[in-house]
Amino acid sequence: MRVAVIGAGISGLAAARQLKHAGIDCVVFEKSDRVGGRVETRSLGGYVFDTGATSIAPRGRSIEPVMFDELCTEGLVQVELPIFVHSGLRASLGHASVNMLARFTYLKGNEQLPLRLSEGLDIRFDANVLRIGSLPQARYEVAGEVFDALILTPPVPITKELLASIGESRALANASYRSCLSVMLGYAKPLEGLKYHALLDPDQTHPLTWLSIESAKCPERAPEGHTAFVAQLGPRYSAMNFESEDDTIVAATISYVTRLYGKDWDQPEVAGVVRYRFSHPETTSLFESVNSKMSRVIVAGDGVYGARVEYAFESGERAASLLLKPT
Repeated sequence: MRVAVIGAGISGLAAARQLKHAGIDCVVFEKSDRVGGRVETRSLGGYVFDTGATSIAPRGRSIEPVMFDELCTEGLVQVELPIFVHSGLRASLGHASVNMLARFTYLKGNEQLPLRLSEGLDIRFDANVLRIGSLPQARYEVAGEVFDALILTPPVPITKELLASIGESRALANASYRSCLSVMLGYAKPLEGLKYHALLDPDQTHPLTWLSIESAKCPERAPEGHTAFVAQLGPRYSAMNFESEDDTIVAATISYVTRLYGKDWDQPEVAGVVRYRFSHPETTSLFESVNSKMSRVIVAGDGVYGARVEYAFESGERAASLLLKPT
């Protein structure tokens, strides 16, 4: 059996990795030039920013033994400081349930997880698969290559188009996704006496939905005596400003930072914006309702599990397991 995996995010890598371990010939097609999807790390002016998933909470799921027992653990550290909540930019400890989970990160950035998952895999980068060809004898053509089975991991709207190209449809939920603007800010000054590593707006009413103080999360995220932030802006603000100029988005974010920490935080030395059009699905479908045990075309990813690293990994493993089961 030869399998094509569309997408080198966490779910696609998990699927390909399991297939490879089972001795299956597998090729991953990734439209960008890197692995990881929304597990992304950017370096800017000596700062390191996790612009997508800012930490990883294994939750005792299948990703946990992989992270700690199978992959290299160099630079993998637990995030010690808690998450606080904010209401109108007033920070407080919030409910204890917010900090019940152990959260982890990598000193060099969370992209280390997909990089380590991808080791030894056959990945075709800059391969934007827009359609799939349907061939006789239940085979499929992807980018001029022939495969016996497919695992589709892109966001639901893209997966639906790929399914339609081979005359298939699935019971996938509404394909609406939230977008997210992720803003990087680096300051040539320390943020002292901080009791938390991140701020969350639990009501999702303020434009600043999430603020990760990267330099408080773990070492090596900013030069000595400097401070690194990743601000993730809420779905309403992000949708309304997705095409706005970077300077406009950065200025709005700086205004929130100055309200939190003082007027002298108005001059970052580095700043940038990362745009995630498909950040979180509004609704998800059940993996088992979308995928038949007998099918050779399996749908995985956030549309059938949810937008968390540990869920994405599990969906990929389940997709691979369906193909590995004897028919």
